[in-house]
Amino acid sequence: MHDPDHETSAPPEQAAPTAQPASPAPRPQPKSAYELPSKKNTVLRNMVWALALTMAVVVVIGIAFFGVGSDLKREPLENSELDVSASAERAQRSVPFPVAVPAVGEEWSERSARFADGQDPRWVVQYSSPQGQLVTLTEGSEVSAPMLSAALPGSVVEGELTIEGAECSLLSGGEQSSRQLGISCQGTDWGFLVHGDAEQAELEELAGAALTSIG
Repeated sequence: MHDPDHETSAPPEQAAPTAQPASPAPRPQPKSAYELPSKKNTVLRNMVWALALTMAVVVVIGIAFFGVGSDLKREPLENSELDVSASAERAQRSVPFPVAVPAVGEEWSERSARFADGQDPRWVVQYSSPQGQLVTLTEGSEVSAPMLSAALPGSVVEGELTIEGAECSLLSGGEQSSRQLGISCQGTDWGFLVHGDAEQAELEELAGAALTSIG
């Protein structure tokens, strides 16, 4: 007796997976105009502000340094309308000392005249000497230490002079690189100092004219 033949049936074929359509790549979102600050742009902004602040400080220092100088270095401009006599008349109303108005020759040119009021009033006139040098006449109630210190720092007496009957002193002082001569004359209620890069003879000429105007 034969066993019935076992029929072997093939397993059912599995259906192949259906390919899914690829999803489109996400589009980049546009950047907002109101981007939140990041570490990168914050550092850059700080650098810009620091540079601007540094430049502003440099400008201020430059103005302060080059805009300030001593009277010895600053050359006043020529002024054809300068009237020293009229300025002296106005100054005379405010001071107890006789204001000097030197009558210098045509080879001298008046450059500026000013009056400084206060506890120690001063009358200051600047000239160009015949050789083109800047010469300054500063007058007050006396030739004081502050006047000498401002005009001729570290001044020393080089000798004594007699000009127009007045006893005067020949001085030297100023910076080591640009030593200047000066002549100081002292009266009862007045005193003046003439100084500049000019020769001694020119300083004596201006001092003599100042003494003559004082009388």
